[in-house]
Amino acid sequence: MRLTVRPLNIDEVQLIVNYFHHASEADLFQMGAAAELLPTPEEWTKKLELQLKLPDWEKELFYLLWCVNEKPIGHSNLSHLQYGKTAKVHLHLWSREQRKGGFGKQFMERCLEHYFTRFKLKEIICEPKAENPAPNKLIPQLGFNLLKTYTTTPGPINTKQLVHRYQLKKE
Repeated sequence: MRLTVRPLNIDEVQLIVNYFHHASEADLFQMGAAAELLPTPEEWTKKLELQLKLPDWEKELFYLLWCVNEKPIGHSNLSHLQYGKTAKVHLHLWSREQRKGGFGKQFMERCLEHYFTRFKLKEIICEPKAENPAPNKLIPQLGFNLLKTYTTTPGPINTKQLVHRYQLKKE
């Protein structure tokens, strides 16, 4: 089994849009998102296509696909990206069957190296929903430090929720 991480291509944008728009209410709730807050598929597609065309120093979003034997099974992305400074990281295994298989750590190690190098980041922040056990177990294993636990609305597709704010600084 060969695990690879690679940038999202413009012809693969629908993989991301479909993941969220076809997610169950339970899955959206688990990640702290809500269907009514999702941009329309057309709006989301347009935004991602625009981001893919921008030079790295102008991007606000960036996606890496997680592939097993060249087949995409999930993704990680940066949001609130500030080139040379900071970004927030997100991680998603698309198939419930592939969660808890140990893939997340292997993929995220590769993603973090890519993000720090490509975008010359000084820090990466991760704010998973406090009640979502998978990312809260994984993130500290990757070297992130817990800064605080607080209530916030982490992003435009999220509801107000209790999150753990983790930070990983470039060594």
